[in-house]
Order: sequence, then C-alpha cells, then structure tokens
Amino acid sequence: MSNSHPSDDEILAAAREGFLDEARDMLRQFEAALLTLDDAPDDAEALNCAFRAAHTIKGTAGLFGCERVVAFTHNVETLLEELRSGAFALNDEAMALLLQGRDQMEALLDDVASPEGDPDLAAQSQALSANIVALLGGASGGGVERHAAMPAVAEAANGGEGAGVWRVRARFGQDALRSGLDPLSFLRYMNGQGRIVWVRPLTEAMPLLEDLDPESCFMGFELAYETAGDRASIEAIFEFAVDDCELEIEAPSAGLPAQVSETRSDEAGALVAAVTAEAAVAQPVERRGAQGDRRKGQPDRRGEETRFVRVQADKLDHLIDLVGELVIASSGALLVAHQEGSASFAEAAQRIQSLVESARDGALALRMVPIGETFARFHRVVRDVSKTLGKQVELQITGADTELDKSMVEVIADPLMHLVRNSLDHGLESTEERRAAGKAERGTLALHAYHEGGQVVIEVSDDGRGLNRERILRKARERGLVTADQVLSDHEVDQLICAPGFSTADQVTDISGRGVGMDVVKRSIESLRGQMQLVSEWGRGTTTQIRLPLTLAIIDGFLTSVGGTYYVLPMEIVAECIDVPPECRANPQAGVGYFNLRGEVLPYFDVALLHKVKPAACGRRSLVVVRDAQTTVGLIVDRLHGEHQTVIKPLSSLFRHLRAIAGSTILGSGDVALVVDVPALVSYAVEATRPGRAGHNPRPLAGAGDISPSLPTAS
Repeated sequence: MSNSHPSDDEILAAAREGFLDEARDMLRQFEAALLTLDDAPDDAEALNCAFRAAHTIKGTAGLFGCERVVAFTHNVETLLEELRSGAFALNDEAMALLLQGRDQMEALLDDVASPEGDPDLAAQSQALSANIVALLGGASGGGVERHAAMPAVAEAANGGEGAGVWRVRARFGQDALRSGLDPLSFLRYMNGQGRIVWVRPLTEAMPLLEDLDPESCFMGFELAYETAGDRASIEAIFEFAVDDCELEIEAPSAGLPAQVSETRSDEAGALVAAVTAEAAVAQPVERRGAQGDRRKGQPDRRGEETRFVRVQADKLDHLIDLVGELVIASSGALLVAHQEGSASFAEAAQRIQSLVESARDGALALRMVPIGETFARFHRVVRDVSKTLGKQVELQITGADTELDKSMVEVIADPLMHLVRNSLDHGLESTEERRAAGKAERGTLALHAYHEGGQVVIEVSDDGRGLNRERILRKARERGLVTADQVLSDHEVDQLICAPGFSTADQVTDISGRGVGMDVVKRSIESLRGQMQLVSEWGRGTTTQIRLPLTLAIIDGFLTSVGGTYYVLPMEIVAECIDVPPECRANPQAGVGYFNLRGEVLPYFDVALLHKVKPAACGRRSLVVVRDAQTTVGLIVDRLHGEHQTVIKPLSSLFRHLRAIAGSTILGSGDVALVVDVPALVSYAVEATRPGRAGHNPRPLAGAGDISPSLPTAS
C-alpha cells in the first residue's frame, strides 16, 4: 500500500515556496513604501511600512536558513532604522541605495529558488553593503557596525532601557506549528543577532503522553539575552509570531536568576540540543487552552488570513478547461433534448445549462485579478527613467481595481512597459521645453483602466508634445510604407508608428529609439484578440487606447453560418441584425460596398464572397451590424442561429495562416465553428471600401477552399 502522506522533503519544499511567495509580496510592499517616501520624505507610516517589510523578509529568511538574504537585508534594515530614529535624514543617495537594496533582495530570493546559485551575488551584496556602511559612517560616525544592535538613540526613547542582559519568556500557542512556526528557530536567530547567556524550557503546558497531539505545540522558553538593542528590537524578533506567542520581556535592571547564569552562548550547538532534550522529558501537567497563549491586547488576524487560499495557476487552468468541456456537453444535451421532443428532458437539460453557466461565471471569476498590481510597478519605472532623462514626471493611476483575466495581465505587462517608456522618452518634453511652451514644468503620465461593453479598456496618456505627423509621413515615405501621392487621414498617419521597425528617433538610447516596440506592442495586443488605437494632438499629448476581451477562455458568442460553415461573433460587438439592404442586393457580385443604416452610411461585405465559398441555398440572408471601438461594419451571412456559449480553442498549425480567425469551438452537435477576429475583419472592410476599391471583388482573407472543406460542416 503506497504512502499518501507527503515526505519531509516535500513539506519543506512547499514551506519554502510559501516563504518565497510571502517574501515577494513583502518586496512589493517595500518598494511601494519607498516610492511613497520618495514623494513624501516625512511620511512616517511609509517608513515604518518599509521597515516592517524588510524585517519580515529577514526574519522569515532566517527561519529557512537563507543566511545571505538575512545578512544583506539586515544592512538595509539598519539604514531604515537610522531613518526611523532620526539619526540620519533621507536624501537622494539613501533612496537610491534603498531601491538598489530592494533589487538585490529580489535577486537573492530568486537565487534561493534557483537550483544553480549565482556566484556574483555575494560580491554584489558586499559592494552594496559597503556603500550603506559608507553612507551611514560618513553621516553618523558609526555606520552599520554602530547601529547593528540598535544603541543609544533607542535607549533614550525607552527611558534608559538599552544595552544589557534582558530576560525573555516566550510561550507558544498550540497552533504555532500549524502556522509554520518553529520555536527552536527563534533561539538560533536570537543567538545570531545577540548572545543567549542561558536558557531553560517552559514545560508547564505539556500534556500527558496519551493526550499529546504531535501537531500541536506545547513549547516555551525563558532566557537571558545579551544585546545592545532595546525592548522594541526584541519584540520585533517575534513580530510575525504575534498571534501564536505570549511574550514577556524584563529590562536588564530586573535582575536574573543566578543558578543558571553559567550557561554560555559559545556552547550554541549543545544549548539547542539541551533545550530540545529537556522539553521532551519534562514532567507533564494539565493542558492549557490555545487561546490563553495568545498575547494579550493583540488582535486575532488569523480569521482574516484564512479567507485567502493560494492555488497554483495550472490547477486553475485545468478547472477552466473542465468547465469549458462541461459547457460543450451541456449544449449537446440540450440539443438532443430538443431533437427527442421530450419536454421533461428539455426542462432538465435547460436547468443543467443554467447551472453550468453559473459554474462558468464562477470559474472565470477566479481568474480575474485587478490590474492595479501591474500598474503599481510603473511607479518605479517612471521614477528611474525620469531621473535618467532629467525630466519631472507625475504618474497618475485610476481604475486600478478594474479586473481582467490573469493570463492577460501577464501578457499585457510588457506592451504597457513599451508604451510608458515611449511616453517618457519621446512624448514628454524636458523641463526647459515645457516651460518655453507655457506648460507646467512637471509632466503628467496617466494610466487609466475601465470596463466598457464587455471589454477592458486601458489607456496610457501623456500631456507631452504629441505626434509630429509631418515627420512621421516623411519617414514613412522614405521607407516606402506609403507612396508620394497617397493621401492619409490624421488617424491613418498616427497608426504608421506601429509599422515594423518604424521609428522617428534621431538617436538610439537605452530607453527607446531602436525601431522596435510599437509593432511588438500591437502584435501582443492583437494576439489577445484586442485592439490598439492612438489619438494625438500636436503640442497637447498622446493617448494610446487598448481594448481587450474580459477573458480568453469562454465567451458569449453569436452563432451564424455561411456556405455550410459556422462562424461565431463575440456577443459584445454585435449591435443588431437586419435584412440585407436593397443597395447590397442590387450588386450581389461586388461583395463589398456601402449601405444606409438610418441615415448613417456604413461599409459592408459579404462573408461568402470574402472567403470564396458558395452561399447556402436559402431565400433570405441577413446582415449583422458589428461595432468596434472606432468603426461600424455590416457582415452579410446566410443564417442567424442566436446566442451561443463559446469555448475558444486554438487553431492547429494548419490553419494559423488564416486571417481574421481568432480560434475555433465545438458545437453541441459536434460540428466545428470558427471564432471570427472582428477587428481584423473591420480593418479589411475599411481597406476594401476605400475610394477606388468599392464595387470590386476584394481579395479573400483565405485562399479558396482553405476553410470549408477542411472542417466538419453543418448538416
């Protein structure tokens, strides 16, 4: 019989992974607090938040034996403590060192997770630590060595309590082990930061052997702790165990028991072994309640923490896949119910489909995350790049709580980075240029997100110089992107900067100007079935708008068919369905042209002629009006089949050459339907209906026979 319980190595690996996740969360808080301090140096709460984050990283790293993380983070923590105590004032050099320290802490944590260590990290840590020592040494004459144990400034703040031998009693609650705490690790850590003079276990909570729960903790200890720190520094050691530990601290003046004063800290190895052995053979007494071990006056935060559960992304993806298959199976069951003509069967199938829709929405909601975390990382980017360029820039963020699919958040981060850096480098002027133009010396870069019509809209805008259309058009003609006599609208000129390799930069910099970026941005967004539009006004600024679907996995679609092949349109872009207008029927062989929709002249095209397939033999065809962010277009199809839950599946490599096809799906009948890439179709319609093109049969998006014969078709 196989053992289903995890091994010690598996438990340790899982715990270490949890530590790394928590440490990275702390790093994000640390950086956010530093950037707040950069704007408001007197913000005491931000300084305290940065210190707590660094201290938590150091403490948890010590529990897992990550000594390089502990040693380096201690120096960063020391600099923060100097700032907190008022012994050193925050300046640009200190802020630069703290931000570099944050990056180094991240590198050290990544090294812990890597199977192969980076040999250069130790030297980098030493060099950065030396810079911190030099900064503090030059300012206060003591540097890291003086403050490593938090001395005289802390003494004054605590009424004379300072260097000496403190008496510490720590009693851990029964849930301490379940919370991931190891009481023995606190002894190791304290002995590394100060000196344990003597120690003895507290065993009054130990139950009888038959009542002993091996997963519960009954350990406590009393010790004499020699340190130059103050009471707060000792409390800080137990800060992340506050919910599972009752702590008592007596100042050096309180006196210490003489009978154990001979135990020295240079016997550290034997000391820990002795503590363990003594606790194991201690005389048992009546068990104490876990709630009584909690530190008085401290709130119980465990209930809040247990509201959240970490789930691996691949498990969530698997759940979404299963829900997608359930959607397909539910549609098939409903179709069979209608074919059988059974009212009770149809009612049951409809009820199942309703529950499946609810399960679908719930499963997709699990993947939805706020975009604010992605936006937050640009605070650091804007700070560093603006200082490099010598520009004054204010970052404004709105709509940070707007949610979208986690998989899309990961993909959209790099395109947003390109847009932000382009705005900083090309868009926003220097302080002198802005002053000469009558603008505020401090430029504004704004990130805005919101939901609109079943889509997520993200806007990156600046109040800089805007796009120079004359220069863009001249460069485009030099590169042969447009002909000398070709007339383009302002919008079309703006879109030229998204052409591959296009750049108007005179110089190549580390930030931008290499002719790569905007085309990559556009391709990345289109790979997510999204659209990108630029709006610019010379001298006033530029806004780049990105529109993305809420999710990539399952959508509400509108099912149509053309020439025996099913097509699905995303429901959010379908405006209305009408009979084919007379002007479209007047020239059925044209395939493309214009029609009048209640006084509005709009382009249209026939999907059958577009793909060179024979329309179905039906007397009545329909026109579907679809709207994207910029354009409204009519699509002529053979039949309308109504709303349809669509589980999007990627096309195989055989069909990836097809334009305007975003994927495929399986219908309840087992037939394959193609998911239409509407933005690509709209772009095609606009191109095909330019003056001089309308009335001519357009070039098909796919070669004749590329679609219909290769897929199962509707019967």
